Amino acid sequence: MKLHRMFGGVMAAVVALTLAACGSGSSNSSSSSTPANPTLSSKRVKSGTLTAYVAKGKNTDWLKASLKLYNKKYGTDLKLNPTDVAPAVPMVQKITPMLVAKQSMPDLVFLQDSNAGAVMSKFSKDFYSSQDYGFVKKYGDDFYTAKMNYAKSIAPDKKVYGFPNDWGTTVLFYNDALFKKAGINFADVKTWDQMIDAGKTLKEKTGKNLMFMRDTGDLDTVKNIAMQLGAPLIDKNGAVDISNPKVIKAYSILKKIQDANIVSYGNMADYLKIGQQTGIIQAGGWFASMQQESYPNEKGDWRVRALPLVNASDKVIQPANGGSSYYVPKKSKNGLAAMQFLTFMLTDKGSLDAYIKLAGLPANTTAYKSAAANEGFAYYGGQKLTQEMNKITLDSLTVYSYPYVSDLDTYLAAASYDVKKNGTAPKAALDKQAQLFADKYSIKVVK
Repeated sequence: MKLHRMFGGVMAAVVALTLAACGSGSSNSSSSSTPANPTLSSKRVKSGTLTAYVAKGKNTDWLKASLKLYNKKYGTDLKLNPTDVAPAVPMVQKITPMLVAKQSMPDLVFLQDSNAGAVMSKFSKDFYSSQDYGFVKKYGDDFYTAKMNYAKSIAPDKKVYGFPNDWGTTVLFYNDALFKKAGINFADVKTWDQMIDAGKTLKEKTGKNLMFMRDTGDLDTVKNIAMQLGAPLIDKNGAVDISNPKVIKAYSILKKIQDANIVSYGNMADYLKIGQQTGIIQAGGWFASMQQESYPNEKGDWRVRALPLVNASDKVIQPANGGSSYYVPKKSKNGLAAMQFLTFMLTDKGSLDAYIKLAGLPANTTAYKSAAANEGFAYYGGQKLTQEMNKITLDSLTVYSYPYVSDLDTYLAAASYDVKKNGTAPKAALDKQAQLFADKYSIKVVK
């Protein structure tokens, strides 16, 4: 448990330590190849190398594929030099010291939205704004409303700085073949109680558990159910709100699942390996490409759907699972070229199709009108995966960004651990963690 808490606070610790060295100043200088106030109408950059901090895999692959299309369309000669950096805590750890020291930066920084607030709260002036550039005015309405609302809440001045890549909503991956072996048509499961009953039958007929949970304290199930009930956990004013009746209700459902003995527990690092041996996996749409690559022999067995409702009559609200955006630092060499390329990559039909074919889920809703978005995925039994996920995402809950939002997971998991291991009442465990979290960040607790 101590290790879990320590890891969860890594990002906050890195930012706190490095910010102490930077004082109140931040550089506003731009590279010599980029005008002081670049806009969509700036003259197109014809050549150069775009350096990028981006995770390897489909996102790097998309950059490469899109750059080929871009060069062909505009007669440019841009090249790409990517460095593999994960978009969450590792990215914050990578770029924060560079920003403090006012070092040269990469042209493209791929950053998870939930972690962006920790960087932008101090260094927003060191990045170009996609809003000032003109991207938001021209293309913003084409993107998911929840994504753009979140983007507007990341920086202190409420200006949009990132170029919106994707938007994650939690979906349910389920082993259709396994459930059918147990005589269950999982597509007919409508509520969490029905899913628990299906899990009991699955265990009885096949010996397989329904789902994976972290042995350090559940996080995903509680968060997902709470958000389905309309609880964002951090409210629009930045106060922590994790002990309200909706979260307590989520814990009552969690207890039913755990008491039914249909859970496989393990380390979060093994969730894919363990989850693949169960009936369902709760994850963002990004999980699809990872699953297909890691378990190709299960092609045709799995399907994707929305999470079941708490009550059959509930309004459909889908839990937000995060997303990522690209940021362009002012101390990069080719900032204008980077923004011109991102504008193309995130709006061009051919480029968006390329991402969809990589099992990517663009935040640009126009992407889902194409033929590529209507293709079936053999791994998921011919299911139109992209359209299914788009349908789910349209009902995404509105959530809010603050510098500390990603660290809340550590405290929720601690509450879950306290409830399960020590028998503490959920309200008491949540009240304790809410206060600890609020004290750490000097914020209010919603009572």
